[in-house]
Amino acid sequence: MPPLSEILDRPEKPALFIGNGINRHNNDARSSWDDLLRGLMRDYGVAFTDDEIREMSNTELFDILDLARPAEDRSSLQAKFCETMKDWRPAQHHQSIVGWAQRHRRPVITVNFDENLSLAVKARRQWLGKPSTDYYPWNCYFSDTSISDPKTEFAIWHAHGMMHYKRSIRLGLTHYMGSVQRARQWVYGDRGLRASAKNAEANWRGADSWLEVLFFCPLVIFGFSFNKDENFLRWLFLERARLHKIIPAWKAPTWFVDTPKKGSLHRKPFFEGLQMQYVVAESYQDIYEHPAWNS
Repeated sequence: MPPLSEILDRPEKPALFIGNGINRHNNDARSSWDDLLRGLMRDYGVAFTDDEIREMSNTELFDILDLARPAEDRSSLQAKFCETMKDWRPAQHHQSIVGWAQRHRRPVITVNFDENLSLAVKARRQWLGKPSTDYYPWNCYFSDTSISDPKTEFAIWHAHGMMHYKRSIRLGLTHYMGSVQRARQWVYGDRGLRASAKNAEANWRGADSWLEVLFFCPLVIFGFSFNKDENFLRWLFLERARLHKIIPAWKAPTWFVDTPKKGSLHRKPFFEGLQMQYVVAESYQDIYEHPAWNS
């Protein structure tokens, strides 16, 4: 498999799909979802052992925490979650990685709610087209300029919601099922992607959102374990593979970068079944501190 430097040096630069690993790298865990979960557990008096936590997905745990709130507590778990992230700041590797995307004008999708990536390059929040609901601000992005085409221009997209719109944050299983329901309408509805595919024209409802990047751009994916939390994304990538099978001309190369000693080697057959290339990095430093990000 090609090294990361070779992937980033391709004439057609890939879009970046970034998970929470970028926040966990080289810090004391203050910028990780695991730490936020444990803090919320303490706040609500929920006590699980490490083994019990491992038996649950994060989405299930969020729902359990929500159920543990007193009936008279009308606060939002999403708002509490965002409050814990307000002091997060980007590190050098955030700046290097997003700086690469900015210089090469490539899109970035992240599942992180925080604004570390946009803060790293002083990108501002904007909308492509008419602002949509704050539950699903999928056509809202951060960039240093206004854009018109998500596939070909630099922008940072938040697939699972963003701090500014607290109701957009996807935490529990119910939230993720809502995302699937909404995206399914966009993929299969009258103005959806499958309808466009019949005419080999990608003119669909998601053309002004991060879904346009996911379905049509070359992607390099890192910072994920793609474990049992990621039902929504796994479904989207399955739909992407089905679409590319229908119209091979729309197929784009995709790489999943993993560190087998700490990561998800057992997910390799899943990615290869989706026609993705499974790239092995020896360490997290080989991903987040790679010299190729400075090119």
